[in-house]
Amino acid sequence: MFALGLLKMALAHLYVVALKMAELEHLDFKPKCAKLLEHSENIRILYGLYQLQKDQTGLYESGYFSTGSMAMVDAAIKLVLARIRPQIVPLAEVVPHPDQLLMSAIGNSYGDIYETHLEWAMTSRLNDDKGSIPYGYMEYIMPILQGKL
Repeated sequence: MFALGLLKMALAHLYVVALKMAELEHLDFKPKCAKLLEHSENIRILYGLYQLQKDQTGLYESGYFSTGSMAMVDAAIKLVLARIRPQIVPLAEVVPHPDQLLMSAIGNSYGDIYETHLEWAMTSRLNDDKGSIPYGYMEYIMPILQGKL
């Protein structure tokens, strides 16, 4: 009978524990750079705000949130995102991930974002001549695109 409430409480507890464990005093590695400390704090704040935004029903039901609270959470998320945005690529590249794990040109080990995207587009199976062009495309669509109709 109380399984759903128990599940919601367990998830909320996990979010709080994850947020608490991400505090710098719990980490073995302590960055010495003041900017890196500031960015890591902004990421923690963003995670907490995202969790509040994702499931706020219990906060309204308990009376912790009132009318207009979600507008404040949304505004806070926009503010933190504006702070993080100029540094998001370097922050994503702080932790080295293998290229096979990321499956993205952004943050790859070579740093050639645009060249990698171009190579992927040129070697994509959607751009080859081996049956990927739909039937009738060359006869009916290409003349329209080339202005020959």
